[in-house]
Amino acid sequence: MEKTMLLGSYEINTSTMALLPFYNEFGVVHTEILESEKNERVALSPIKIINESCLFFGSSYEGRREAVRRSMGYVSLSPIMINLELGIFFFPVESPKNETCIWLSQSHVQRIEAVDSDTCSVHFKNTANLILPQSKHALEAKLFRTAQYRYILSERVSERNMRY
Repeated sequence: MEKTMLLGSYEINTSTMALLPFYNEFGVVHTEILESEKNERVALSPIKIINESCLFFGSSYEGRREAVRRSMGYVSLSPIMINLELGIFFFPVESPKNETCIWLSQSHVQRIEAVDSDTCSVHFKNTANLILPQSKHALEAKLFRTAQYRYILSERVSERNMRY
């Protein structure tokens, strides 16, 4: 069996669809990254990748969370803008305080289908899908909240550009 190389760092980009935590053989959380064309494995937790990517694009994870709180009033399960210009917005499937939290890219999700009352299937634009232990309604609410936040920010930029 071919051994998968474990990357030491990773910046979220426009091809990044999902961050999936997994435990290595020593019980340390790492991340499998689903991209449009390939998958990667990184020796960092999903929240560390989110934070490092926010920093790469000029802010901290906490700063991004504060921006959502001020714009929308949400404190928990906040969508996170990684980069506005590139349209990279992610949302947590569960509390980001849980090391098992999965993060999804809003722009890559095509649709969500119920498997049963507590499980859904996320279909990505590249035809990949992911089964998650969450109701369709709960996951759609997170997806729509992220889209709403993205819209609010893009409207601010448009309004500002019209003034100048």
